[in-house]
Amino acid sequence: MASLLRTTGDTGGRGGALRLTLLMSLIWVAARPPYSTSRVAPFWAELLGHPEPRGEGARTIRDCLAELEERGFIRTLREGPKVTIVLLEEGATASGVQRKFYRPPYEKGEAYIQVPRSFWSTGLVGRLTGAGVSMYLVALALTRHDQPRFYLTGEFFDSHFGISRSSRKRGLKELQEEGVLSVESVESIDFTTMKNRRRNVYTIEGDFKQPAAWTGDEQPATSN
Repeated sequence: MASLLRTTGDTGGRGGALRLTLLMSLIWVAARPPYSTSRVAPFWAELLGHPEPRGEGARTIRDCLAELEERGFIRTLREGPKVTIVLLEEGATASGVQRKFYRPPYEKGEAYIQVPRSFWSTGLVGRLTGAGVSMYLVALALTRHDQPRFYLTGEFFDSHFGISRSSRKRGLKELQEEGVLSVESVESIDFTTMKNRRRNVYTIEGDFKQPAAWTGDEQPATSN
């Protein structure tokens, strides 16, 4: 996630947000075998909320697809005017490495999170910056459908997510402004020092929570 967001040492910009949200959208749409799609660039631009999906938006999407292919997340196959986008295993980005076709994490027994459809259906996907998207994914990773509350500790956050503290603050602020998160200050006892301390506890609101646990009756919304 952090590497997709990062362009020139910064985290949370619009370019990073597009790379991350486009890849998430590709996984969402191509969530079943053969894990590929022939949707055209204007479709992705409109899905991601670009104001000119058939003009500048389509060009931006094509550039972003080329970058995702260069980074090893997808492969594009051309047959005449038709372009098929094929998902590849995440992280297979080293030059010269044989890249494997995508397999969803639930087939491999790996942990994953589900991103609810509301991320796309409400237009949130196109309104958040990279900082907002990354902190939404962090919030989903730290919660469950029936336990939507979480708090962050600096040491744990720094060691697990690779996102700067300034991006964390911006992202949390965006999510609160969008109504995705609510926050309350909660007092508790630090049993190491036996002193009272206050921390911010966040709650993912409404349809932005993780969907209920997948039972195998249907494919999950998307995974990262």
